[in-house]
Amino acid sequence: MTAVLDFTKPHVLRTEEEYSEAIRMLDELLDSDPLAGTEEHDLLEFLSVLVEAYEAEHYPDEMFSTTPQDVVDFVLGQKGMQRGDLAEIMGGKSRVSEFFAGKRELSRTQIRALRDLLGIPADLLL
Repeated sequence: MTAVLDFTKPHVLRTEEEYSEAIRMLDELLDSDPLAGTEEHDLLEFLSVLVEAYEAEHYPDEMFSTTPQDVVDFVLGQKGMQRGDLAEIMGGKSRVSEFFAGKRELSRTQIRALRDLLGIPADLLL
């Protein structure tokens, strides 16, 4: 079977199939929580850029709405933290991945924990 994404010839995501594969790969990489400076971490960052560019082109109206995921990502970046740093307070790496993929809303306990750890007002996480 031919891979959907061939990184020997990098290019922007052009199809919904490539976009979906990039999201799947991002989820796997987030679950593995690669260390900065590793090839896997570089791939995680590269895929994030590709996905963001695809979404900006194909879903521009959605780019201007701020989601709880956007808020948490922003604050993590400001604090020099990574998504994997949230695993303990959110109930594991899979819960973190599901939250950032939009598959799971935050529980009250998770909202409180994120508020306490990151200083994010709870109303921005609802």
